[in-house]
Amino acid sequence: MAKGLKVKKTAPLDSAPDSAVRILRTRVREFYGHWPDPDVMPDDTQLHNQRISGKRLRYSAETLRQLYPDHLALLIDLLKREQDLLGEAQDCITQRARLAADLARQRGRARRDEIATLEALLASYDERKKELHANIVDIWRGMTAKRFKKLLRAIVSEPDGVEKKARAKPQLLSVDETGNKTGPKAVVDINDRNI
Repeated sequence: MAKGLKVKKTAPLDSAPDSAVRILRTRVREFYGHWPDPDVMPDDTQLHNQRISGKRLRYSAETLRQLYPDHLALLIDLLKREQDLLGEAQDCITQRARLAADLARQRGRARRDEIATLEALLASYDERKKELHANIVDIWRGMTAKRFKKLLRAIVSEPDGVEKKARAKPQLLSVDETGNKTGPKAVVDINDRNI
């Protein structure tokens, strides 16, 4: 399974928009790293790794969606569609491997019509995988188009509804639980509107 890239330079006191930008940039870079050239079909392992990193990107985008109202919907929909296709392709690969192993065991013992049936099933899995790969390539070509990637970079880099001032470093005050400046101290971000 593909190991996720570590999101660097984030800290608990970072603003949510700054953290969101770092998280999404990392997940996008990881996702696009598994299939850099859309003209070259990756092997089954690379496709599986892309599916896993696509899940990470999708789940991150869904979690951070409120910071990007309406702007991540297309990305999330494309990721869902691609993951469905990649999952179905992985199922074809797994089922075909099991069927091929069964056919290898049956070769000496089974009747010719049983072997022919198993071979026909193998061929149908191969054909279905080819169809799925064609659909996956279509989606991937759209997602790797320069215009789409430029738009995605712009969206990820600037959460909506967040003023530049609010994205500045948080101002920290030391206060106790009653608001006094004495006693046990807690860190408070005065830019956080959820205080």
